[in-house]
Amino acid sequence: MSFAALLKTRPVDDDERVTVADADDTANVDDTANADGGLPVIWHVIVDIPFLDGPFRRTRLSLDEASEALSKRVERATVVERVLRALRSISDADDWQVTISWKGVRAERDGESYERLEQELRAAGFDDGDFQIRVEYARSWGML
Repeated sequence: MSFAALLKTRPVDDDERVTVADADDTANVDDTANADGGLPVIWHVIVDIPFLDGPFRRTRLSLDEASEALSKRVERATVVERVLRALRSISDADDWQVTISWKGVRAERDGESYERLEQELRAAGFDDGDFQIRVEYARSWGML
């Protein structure tokens, strides 16, 4: 199975069937174990929502510089909140695992349709700087 065909494989549980779309997305082929005879693929979607570059803590700032830096952080936190709300409204599930660090917010979930997530977030007005979607996949015997 080619990597392009693998990317079109939808997430499934071990007892469900996998649907693989052909190259022009007009017909679906039913495949219980992928074309190469492997096990069903489970997608792990990671949505990173970065804060501004650099650490929050800085020294030797003037009052104006500190005020401006804090205002930028608050604006960015508002964007992060809007992206998280959009994820909740787009996704049918509410079992996202969210981690907050000084770099940003990361939301992770198994079995989410990453193509639809990206399309819906872009349709909601978000751009490349607002979020980044990464995809990992696993088979029943472990991560690849």
